[in-house]
Amino acid sequence: MAPLEKRLMVIRDWCKPFTVVADVGAGQGRLARALAEQGQQVYATEKTLKGWQELTSYTRPFFPRITPVLGDGIIPLLSLSTSIDVAVIAGMGPRTIQHILRQDSENLTIQSFIIQPMQGLFPLRRYLLENRWSISRAELVKEHDKIYGMWLVQRVAKGEIDEHSPFFWIPQEFQHSPLFPCLIRQRLAQLNQSIDHADKDDPKLQAWQRETQYLTGVIS
Repeated sequence: MAPLEKRLMVIRDWCKPFTVVADVGAGQGRLARALAEQGQQVYATEKTLKGWQELTSYTRPFFPRITPVLGDGIIPLLSLSTSIDVAVIAGMGPRTIQHILRQDSENLTIQSFIIQPMQGLFPLRRYLLENRWSISRAELVKEHDKIYGMWLVQRVAKGEIDEHSPFFWIPQEFQHSPLFPCLIRQRLAQLNQSIDHADKDDPKLQAWQRETQYLTGVIS
């Protein structure tokens, strides 16, 4: 099996303080195997029967600490007798991540998540802020000329979100990273392209313009 990508190595290191970890959408189980090797008990999920069978073939014979679980997102984990310390959602787009986070919005069975989207970092961050998620740790990782952002988040009491607050638009939790200026410039390039091609009646246009204004102030 191929070695871990750099972005997954960071997730592995973030999981060290936790005893029981869920790897949501585990694929062939590369991250799950790395977690098991460093001592975690891992519940690795796959949505389809074919995916679960492949995951099982790569993990079950060799890693007794890994339990392959069939099901959509975190739904099959909610009925476990064992509590999950943290769930990892990585390698997915923002809509899929939002779908998974909504699956336990009532019972709050899993309190902490490590989230690392493949794209849509800025819109997903605003979703987190709007939906009672608190960011306790954040990091940027560069791999093959692409910058990945990741967060450790916990559920908090729902509060008012001020869309005019700079923190709503600027991911200040990444400011410690040397990759932060590059991340902002890349986002501004995306926004400018969207604005240039947008119709004047596009409902997203005002938000794009506001975000551009805030982010431009960061690097000016």
